[in-house]
Amino acid sequence: GLDGGADDYITKPFAIEELLARIRVALRKKTTSPSSAILEAGTIRLDPVRRECWVASEPIELTKKEFDLLQYLMENKNIVLTREVLLEKIWGYDFEGETNVVDVYIRYLRAKLEEPFALKLIHTVRGVGYVIKDE
Repeated sequence: GLDGGADDYITKPFAIEELLARIRVALRKKTTSPSSAILEAGTIRLDPVRRECWVASEPIELTKKEFDLLQYLMENKNIVLTREVLLEKIWGYDFEGETNVVDVYIRYLRAKLEEPFALKLIHTVRGVGYVIKDE
């Protein structure tokens, strides 16, 4: 039970909808707790608490979604993240099918972070998704 260290539990029998709702709540709790550490990838630095971003010492203005996407990519540096995972984690979509919203926001990030500074940190893994690598 809860005294044994669990965050939540469910008794049998249970409805699958209840289980899925509890999983979504647990995932939201995990992703909404702010990280106090400054994230770094190459010359990009991200402060999740202050919601500030810099390339070298230059401050970069990001929208909420751009910041959230960059933060998730940097927290999972060197891990290939699928478009579906990014849609679910950043936009909250439980989406099956085709959407290009992730691709559009990756393009926005590249325009703000990579192109002006001649960087290449966000890599496309064709047919899979995206990964941030230190170069």
